[in-house]
Amino acid sequence: MLDATRLTALRQEMATNKYDAFLVPLADAHQGEYIAPCDKRLKWLTGFTGSAGMAIVRTHDAAIFVDGRYTVQVAREVDLETFSHQHLHNNPPAKWLRAHASKGERIAYDPWLHTPAQIKLLEAEVTAAGATLVAATQNPIDAIWHDRPARPLADVIAYAEEMAGESASARRARIGELIRGAGTDRLVLTLPDNMAWLMNVRGGDVAYNPMPQGFIILAASGTADWFIEDAKLARARSEIDLEGVTIHTPDAFLPTLADYANTGETIWLDGNWCPAICAQTVTRAGGTVHDAPDPVLHAKAHKNEAEMAAMRAANARDSVAWVKFLHWLDANAAKRAAAGQPITELEAADAILGYRKEANQFMEPSFESISATDGNAALCHYAPTAKAQASVGADSTYLLDSGGQYLDGTTDTTRSVPIGKISDEYRDRYTRVLKGHIALARLRFPKGTKGHHIDAVARIPLWQAGLDYDHGTGHGVGVCLSVHEGPQRIGKAVNDVELAAGMTITNEPGYYEADKFGIRIENLCEIVESEDGFLELNDLTLVPIDTRPIDFSLLTKSEVDWLNAYHARVRAELMPQVSGADADWLMRATEAV
Repeated sequence: MLDATRLTALRQEMATNKYDAFLVPLADAHQGEYIAPCDKRLKWLTGFTGSAGMAIVRTHDAAIFVDGRYTVQVAREVDLETFSHQHLHNNPPAKWLRAHASKGERIAYDPWLHTPAQIKLLEAEVTAAGATLVAATQNPIDAIWHDRPARPLADVIAYAEEMAGESASARRARIGELIRGAGTDRLVLTLPDNMAWLMNVRGGDVAYNPMPQGFIILAASGTADWFIEDAKLARARSEIDLEGVTIHTPDAFLPTLADYANTGETIWLDGNWCPAICAQTVTRAGGTVHDAPDPVLHAKAHKNEAEMAAMRAANARDSVAWVKFLHWLDANAAKRAAAGQPITELEAADAILGYRKEANQFMEPSFESISATDGNAALCHYAPTAKAQASVGADSTYLLDSGGQYLDGTTDTTRSVPIGKISDEYRDRYTRVLKGHIALARLRFPKGTKGHHIDAVARIPLWQAGLDYDHGTGHGVGVCLSVHEGPQRIGKAVNDVELAAGMTITNEPGYYEADKFGIRIENLCEIVESEDGFLELNDLTLVPIDTRPIDFSLLTKSEVDWLNAYHARVRAELMPQVSGADADWLMRATEAV
């Protein structure tokens, strides 16, 4: 909950700088999905621990903006008498400021924590209200956060060329050609996964993200300036391909960028991802900003054969961990519930983590497991805590969305499991989600298809019953990188990225009934090209799909055939990797229906 002294101190600091309002996003200088403790300013100020949000603090009021996933959580964690609760998408910060800012007010922001695209939107609304958007020279929270954690200094490791399929110098030369082809001189990289991919390194500065933080300025020639703490490189420097790379401290990033811009260079920045201060630095120094999508995003999304082989191997090992977990859950959930010692959500999350640790090359989870029973599973991004968790009851439903980071790949899988009696409502919804999953899994589509073109395929069985789900249907996954990797995705929103062979994508339709249950069936897939040139999905996830909740009257013969073929493949590929009771369970779970 809110420490009122912090808000008071922030307002005093704002007054010193003549700020009438200050924006506090959940963001870092790298716009990462997960951020280090030292960057969790929103949590420090408000108590909110969710993964998306922003606060606006003014001299006499304050607001916190979160999306629909966190309606319950924000009420638990934030003093809503001090911060008014606003919907992040229905009433976003820019719109709220347009309605609340007064003429002449100075609305301040940290230019490291907002992108140029975000600032453009905010500036338009703030200006329309007669106020002024001001870039703070120092974040006022940093000035009052006296016990702020230190910046992370995790060791960097070299990523083997055998798994990367290409040397780092070759990658830099390849991207350099794209920089030159765009008529630009240099490219600024601030996304950690893009830098890790480009340099063939991995790290551990932020939980769930095996990559180091830093900045890179890559020249059209393929040479690079890498801004990273030297201490991170101490162990592996001799193993990293540093041909044409100059190492600098992070503090030298903006001065070096300004030096290049001062010579009149054109600097390529991705305005949707880089900090606004990068564009501001280039412009002030007399350079030209080329605002376009980061070419590394697309290059990284198109996996080569070595990368895909690594992903297949990692996902196969992860699927074995899932088999062991599902067997454990099946053998213990109902029995322990009847004995009055039910499995807790955290215990279940710890159980699959334990099975993953048995696997070769496992590093850490790829995100915080969504281990949820009954109504908690209706919260799409729920995560249990020791103080707030439920148990798996005798007649309940359970959902686990969980993944692992392995040295050779990243995984993301969801399974929904009934414990005990199955209601007619759950059975119907489960079957419709499965039908949507199968429809996308079986889909063949032409080159040039984009994610929003095929999103409805997975929703039609739910739509036919007047139902839907409020999240995307698929996202990319990196190779020992981010579990949510763009730019490809499958969803309702228009995404102007063509799906292509060599990309990864999840297949994860779902359905959520508030306070009752949540259902999601998710496999990670690779996009492959068939002999006739059409594209289709090949499952990387090989985990049995629970057949007990299926209403077979809703399935067609071809859908049953797909399910049986999938389970036959799961059995054939995983049976050599399990033994004893786990093998017996796998045989039962993959029986033809």
